Amino acid sequence: MGTSQHWRRLATVLTTTLLAASLIGAAPPQPTTTAQLSPSVLSHPVPSQSAPTPVAQAGTASASVTGMTVTISAAKKTLRAPTPKISGTAAVGSKLTAKPGTWTSGTSRSYRWYANGKAISGGTKSSFTPSTAHLGKRITVKVTGKKSGYTTVSRTSAPTLKVARSSTPKVSGTAVTGKTLSASVGSWTPSTSFSYQWRANGTSIKGATSKSYKISSSHAGKKISVRVTGKKSGHTTLVRTSAQTSTVKKAAPAKKPTSVQHTSSSWNCPKGYPIKGNASSRIYHVPSGSYYKRTNPERCFSTTAAAKAAGYRASKR
Repeated sequence: MGTSQHWRRLATVLTTTLLAASLIGAAPPQPTTTAQLSPSVLSHPVPSQSAPTPVAQAGTASASVTGMTVTISAAKKTLRAPTPKISGTAAVGSKLTAKPGTWTSGTSRSYRWYANGKAISGGTKSSFTPSTAHLGKRITVKVTGKKSGYTTVSRTSAPTLKVARSSTPKVSGTAVTGKTLSASVGSWTPSTSFSYQWRANGTSIKGATSKSYKISSSHAGKKISVRVTGKKSGHTTLVRTSAQTSTVKKAAPAKKPTSVQHTSSSWNCPKGYPIKGNASSRIYHVPSGSYYKRTNPERCFSTTAAAKAAGYRASKR
């Protein structure tokens, strides 16, 4: 076969190969080198051989001619792979969950969690709960997607705020009107600043924003709790609420004193204390007595029984 016939056959096979590649979705190969044929090569006849039928397989196209094999590989497709997000609160003991978004249908995904960029041992599930070992660190998650015929892709989320620590606050004191309750916060991230909000039956009490609270009479019959908010720069802000107290009781009314010291310039005893007592003689006078109006009392009693209990005796007139 002449040289020109050889190259015409080669061109025919290559055209057939490219057509087969087009039918299976393969991209034509990109040339990497250009071979220059010397005249001596062109002058030698090529042995006549029958060209084999091109064979196409999934993802490839192949053809052989005159001892030469041409293979064309189909390019892999690109996965749809959004950047994942993390839901949840970055706090010790609080679960975080990876939200991968919508990937190409049929994609299998794997997860890897990191703290300050370092892989977390065992952190290979779609959710992760930080421990005290991760206090003050930022958490990320990397999602890797795989699917046959597609290029493997990995995407990493934005980092969380630094992991913080908190405790459930406690309320100490007696749940009685007029008594003072106090809040203790427990163990939080060091250098955390706190704010307080006291509540009655779950409703915020206006103006009750200190560490302690004196129970108002209007809250009798209600249960008191305190909500504590902890903040630290760069860390997750955490809010924790205490358990409620028992139902607030009304304070018992103060007992009225049975006697009062008389200090007024008036000779009259105050209302509610009609019995006049003379401290020097230890005698008491009732309003109907002869010396009642002429007595300037040192002490006034609510009843004669109270005067007697204090060691006074009745006037004979």
